[in-house]
Amino acid sequence: MKTNKKYLLLSLITVLTVTGASVGVLSFAQTVTPLTCSVNVPVVNAGQAAILTATGGNGSYYWSGLNLNVTNSGGSQFAVSYPDAGTYPITVSSAGQSVTCNVSVVSVVSTNALSCFPAVQNVTLGQTAAVSATGGTGAYVWSSPDLSIANPNGSGFSANYATIGLKTLTVTSGGLTTSCAINVLSGGVTVPVTTPSLPDTGGGYGQ
Repeated sequence: MKTNKKYLLLSLITVLTVTGASVGVLSFAQTVTPLTCSVNVPVVNAGQAAILTATGGNGSYYWSGLNLNVTNSGGSQFAVSYPDAGTYPITVSSAGQSVTCNVSVVSVVSTNALSCFPAVQNVTLGQTAAVSATGGTGAYVWSSPDLSIANPNGSGFSANYATIGLKTLTVTSGGLTTSCAINVLSGGVTVPVTTPSLPDTGGGYGQ
């Protein structure tokens, strides 16, 4: 028996109309994981680095705060340091969501405390990062998971990184250990300048 093509087409349109379906572009809801923010330590000493980590969202993050001047703030991790005691809110946004982490800073007075300076700094890809150590016994050993260091001794250290991301340099002296955080930003990004009278801060990085 010969089928009437026109009749079949009209029947199909009728079925789609009754069931609420439509011919054309289909849309699917995108699942977005709840955004969270955490700090690596509950309290950090003044002048030392605190590492903030974001999870969830869509995997793309933007960090901001009243005391921050960040040019390239993308990435799931973000390092900051403050010279004065206090509580500093840092906000991260992703996929239309925003959450805030509070960095709690306390003052610690010690005559021979080991310090790494600057605690947090921003450099662009290929730019040299320079750090220095004070305190301890005056003899220092530097190490880093991102570097192969041939001569790790001395009160100062410089490094050049070939990849973007959050890098750490650790210095040890007299049984004491502390670290500096280096945010390596993508090429062509201007290193942020800290606003006068506001705490020195670190920047973000894109992964």
